[in-house]
Amino acid sequence: MRNIFVLSLSIVTIAILSLNSFAQTDKVQIIRGQLVCVQIDKTGQASVSKEFTECAGLLYLLGVDGDLYSLHGSEEEMKEIKQNSKSRMGYRLPLRLKGKTVGHQRAWQLYTPSLELEENSIKTTVTGTLLCVFPNQKEGSVNPKIADGPCNEAEPHAHFIQTDEGEIYALHGTLDDIVSLEKNPKRVDVTLTGILRANESGWILYVN
Repeated sequence: MRNIFVLSLSIVTIAILSLNSFAQTDKVQIIRGQLVCVQIDKTGQASVSKEFTECAGLLYLLGVDGDLYSLHGSEEEMKEIKQNSKSRMGYRLPLRLKGKTVGHQRAWQLYTPSLELEENSIKTTVTGTLLCVFPNQKEGSVNPKIADGPCNEAEPHAHFIQTDEGEIYALHGTLDDIVSLEKNPKRVDVTLTGILRANESGWILYVN
């Protein structure tokens, strides 16, 4: 059972998307962690920021429980989360988010209540560069990088694909699908087929 933390400030209630291929928590829990933005800079490289007002890429929550979650929700709720993410003396304070998670250690997700993923589902094929997103607990951040080869033997981590157009999509799927993707040594000019869901605040590609 995942650790549950006492809620001192309820910022947003997270709802679960039921996916048979994912493990899921049965009860609402409190996830406390550091909010991090990963976006593409002007040079086309993935950059990481903990000090931001806008995030034109993906938001990750680096939980104190040791897990890394991609964060998804309605644009209004995501805006509220960013506004409630405060800094003190140059240090961004951890957030406390109440709700449920879905996925597994290589593809945890956290959802806000009003996000209707089924209404925004599109089957698509995406080509781009595959990046690993490694948690950095010491720095309270993440480290996106292009692996030199298969990454299935590395510590549990997340993934996203960056297209030539500068779009980035968080990758999710069953554990078998994600591990299969990790075992593939090809990282550049990778073509993936799946279901695209969510919105401009954070796209998700469910690979299959």
